Amino acid sequence: MEIMKLNNISSPGKLLRTMLAALLFAVITGNVYSQFGQNKVQYKVFDWKYLQTQHFDIYFTQEGNFIAQFTAVAAESSLVSLENNIGYGIKNRIPIIVFNSHNEFQQNNAVDEYLSEGIGGVTELFKNRIVVPFEGDYEKFRHVIHHELLHAYMNDMYYGGSLQNIISQNISLQFPLWFSEGMAEYQSIGGMDKANDMFMRDAVVYDYLPELDYIGGYLSYRGGQSFFSWLADEYGKEKIGDLMIQIKALGDVDEGFVDVYNMGTGKLSEKWHKHLKQTYWPDINTRQELSDFANRLTNAREGDGFYNTAPAISPKGDKVVFISNRDGYFSVYIADIKSKKILKKLIGGNQTADFEELHLLTPGLCWSPNGKKIAISVKSGDKDAIYIIDAEDGDEDQLPIEHDGIFSVDWNPVNNSLVYRGDNAKQSDIWIYNLKTKKKQRVTNDLFTDIDPRWSRDGKSIYFSSDRGPYTDLKDIPADFDMNTYDYKDKDLYVYDVEAGTLKRFTEDKHANESTVVTSPDGKKVLYVSDRNGIDNIWMRNLETGEEKPITNSLDPINLLSLSADGKRLAFSSLNKGGYDIFYLENPFEIDIAMKELPNTLFVQKRIDEMNKLTAVDSLKLFTDSMRVIADSLQNLTGDTTGENTNYALTDSTTTDTTKSLYGDDISLNLNPEKVDSLKESPSQRLKLKEKNKSKFQLTDNTNPDGSYKVNNYKIKFSPDLIYSNANYSSFYGVQGTAQMAFSDVLGNHRIYVATSLVLDLKNSDYAFAYYYLPKRIDWGVSAYHSARFLNIGRNFATSQLYRYRTFGADISMSYPISKFKRIDAAISYNHLSKENLDNPLEPTQRLDFVLPAVSYVFDNTLWGYTAPIKGSRYNITLMGTPKIGSNGVSFFSAIGDYRTYFELAEDYNFVLRLNGGASFGKNPQRFYIGGTESWINYEIQNDILPIEEIQDFAFSSAVMPLRGYNYNHRSGSKFALMNAEFRFPLFRYLILGLLPLGFQNIQGVLFADAGSVWSDTKKLQFFHEKNGSLQTKDLLLSAGIGTRLFFLYFPMKLDIAWTYDMQNWSKPKYLISIGADF
Repeated sequence: MEIMKLNNISSPGKLLRTMLAALLFAVITGNVYSQFGQNKVQYKVFDWKYLQTQHFDIYFTQEGNFIAQFTAVAAESSLVSLENNIGYGIKNRIPIIVFNSHNEFQQNNAVDEYLSEGIGGVTELFKNRIVVPFEGDYEKFRHVIHHELLHAYMNDMYYGGSLQNIISQNISLQFPLWFSEGMAEYQSIGGMDKANDMFMRDAVVYDYLPELDYIGGYLSYRGGQSFFSWLADEYGKEKIGDLMIQIKALGDVDEGFVDVYNMGTGKLSEKWHKHLKQTYWPDINTRQELSDFANRLTNAREGDGFYNTAPAISPKGDKVVFISNRDGYFSVYIADIKSKKILKKLIGGNQTADFEELHLLTPGLCWSPNGKKIAISVKSGDKDAIYIIDAEDGDEDQLPIEHDGIFSVDWNPVNNSLVYRGDNAKQSDIWIYNLKTKKKQRVTNDLFTDIDPRWSRDGKSIYFSSDRGPYTDLKDIPADFDMNTYDYKDKDLYVYDVEAGTLKRFTEDKHANESTVVTSPDGKKVLYVSDRNGIDNIWMRNLETGEEKPITNSLDPINLLSLSADGKRLAFSSLNKGGYDIFYLENPFEIDIAMKELPNTLFVQKRIDEMNKLTAVDSLKLFTDSMRVIADSLQNLTGDTTGENTNYALTDSTTTDTTKSLYGDDISLNLNPEKVDSLKESPSQRLKLKEKNKSKFQLTDNTNPDGSYKVNNYKIKFSPDLIYSNANYSSFYGVQGTAQMAFSDVLGNHRIYVATSLVLDLKNSDYAFAYYYLPKRIDWGVSAYHSARFLNIGRNFATSQLYRYRTFGADISMSYPISKFKRIDAAISYNHLSKENLDNPLEPTQRLDFVLPAVSYVFDNTLWGYTAPIKGSRYNITLMGTPKIGSNGVSFFSAIGDYRTYFELAEDYNFVLRLNGGASFGKNPQRFYIGGTESWINYEIQNDILPIEEIQDFAFSSAVMPLRGYNYNHRSGSKFALMNAEFRFPLFRYLILGLLPLGFQNIQGVLFADAGSVWSDTKKLQFFHEKNGSLQTKDLLLSAGIGTRLFFLYFPMKLDIAWTYDMQNWSKPKYLISIGADF
């Protein structure tokens, strides 16, 4: 996954310069902590170390050395593969930051976004850093490293390896998401795999796969991988590398396709779709749809949420508990099988710290033997946890179990114990927890990936899936065992005898994966899932005879089996028609489909045929090639290389350091064509052998005598994230210029910002400095700044005079996140403010010194839609004030509250309610002025008078908005109340203008009503009064209107028409054009 995505941007360099220049000064001079927003909590204080290979700097934390050493080999091996396949040698070292678990990964500071479950790794743009967690599975970890390395490799290849190049080189080449993510999947997997084959079958058979140029979201990963795999099979793998090089040379994705394949992506997409239909449509005749043999419990296409998973059937077989996102959040529901109705929502996930995440990809849900309680593994604040929940009243009890990760819980049907998967640092193991004694027992203890444990019906054995191969006893593992050279791709089933303490292999299917075992009531048969024919199907084995047979021949994959106590109902989850749904079978042990084996998919059969065709010479060559890759990677690891190597680079080096990757929903790049005309020959002519930059890649003394890498203590070293400046000279204003600079260490724990805006001289300019310390739970910031603002103050234009307000200030701020959803922000600042009359120098300069402490409590559990929250609530309560300093000082105390709640009435239809109020007290209370809307472009000020009379008004006056239909500063006072209600709905999905070549999408409509008031003396407050015998508003201000929301020139635009109302008449309409997202 690539972070910092820019959508449909033709010139990201120009846009980034504009946005960053505008935002950086605000970040420094204001509090870094937002009014709202969810939190990234650093629960743990990390002790950072690093090691170096030839091309990578690998950073890791305590207990992470083993994973870091594995990462070193995997990354270098992946780089060799990429360079061999594409033919480009990287020019810059790549940092890789490794965390021991996904919980720790979510605490990183290299990427500001919160990385929810399902995000297995990221590559960011500022420093081309890769950030990955180890999640207990070495094959998954290797895959993620290779996937993210492709992003970093492309960043280096096309963008020069840093965001700075996008700005300085004005690069605008963009890659669509299907290209960047599809290429990453293709390269990391080496083509297609069974999982993607199953996904694509569903997309093609049920006809929801769009043409290539319209693919987005998760389909970009799956469709892109399929497309590049087909491209390699159809035209040769070597042309994939030619394509990558040619895109760099031509600076355009589609032109690269035309140059290499003699056709653009449109025509190639047609051919690819034809191939997919020829591949998957025949399966309709040879396999069964789920509706042909199973009963449906949920329906993603009929409003039940697109993701229904983790079914656990009750012991009586009458109910199913499962996870679903039908309410927008991922929550736990109990459904009645007979009526197919939801009985209750047991857990509201993603809204509280206790149930922050529900482990969707490795879920753990199960019933107690008496059917009264449910156990579930979740992310709960700083750790994973197991909760026992009463199925009737919802009472919760968290078990005292701690691991880096906890997954796949199953309740012993006989005694009071649980089995679960527990991850720690470098391995995933099977554990037993005794609910009576409150003690845990370790079942496995090795590097192998052990997952999905299930109890046998008699409670004496545990079945689980593992990549351990023949190693069922620790004594059998060689002393020199190396995980880097071990084949951990396939997972078989194993059975552990609890009383004997022995482990046996249960299945041995080469190139197949088995999982989720359930046993019959008499313990004589088991059901499990196997993908041996290319599709996850249910198989049955007779434990007495050893006979095996499939009981399903499904078109779609089947996963996560759950069996009732009497063995008469079997629930499972399946991908079906683009969504994930729950199904169940009746009397599964009695099913006979009259097949001993299932017909192989075309993908599996092709792979079998290719392996059968391998001669002894072919096998030797394949082995030799594999050893060469390993040898190359090991050579890269030590950094002991001299002279020339086999890495290629473009002839025109001026084009290699020009951009950074903008992987996201349609990202593109554009190198200047005039710079690469010399590269428009054949790919072989464009490439030449070049020696790598020895100063970056030639390392010495980076390994230990045993071949492992030396571990170094982390030292803070700042490097630029962004440096942007411009300058000019005006005959009127003289020298002018702006500069923005951002620096940080590689971990993002320490950040420095500098911003200047020079006008004439220093006293008329803005300049600021800020430093933020972020490695611990409390985030600290210090800043110092100067600003100059020029305002015409007066009762009217004719009498107004120009004043200069200068502010010197410094502040200390802190933010304490209580959880992902709650935090406390606090800050204290010292400011010196001066007011000078530039039109009348004889007027004495006014000065004001003040200290302003402030503290806020923030809550936010909202779920975001396209441009604004759509569900949940958020509120902010702020207390602030200043004591009097000196004879001319001011003093006040203010309390302000802002509450917002969001209701999803139907998909894309939302109702929003906002309540905002505040009051200021003291000798010099704050002034609040009401009217208008935020970032109002065609604004109007009431009577053309600014709400600034005294010097303190410049510092403390605060706008109360939106109150549309009224001008800025319609009224002012020391107290205020505001209510906003909005109904938001889709207006146009797509709008194409006929006269101009402009198109817009996802244009939203809004109906709104605003009500508010400001006042100073509560005793005199009068919302209504009688006029001409009728009730009319007095201090209460009312308005209503309609509006649209759209993106224009990359900015969110708001167009509103508002009418004021006094209980008797509506005003003439007022038209408001503003920039920004809705509240």
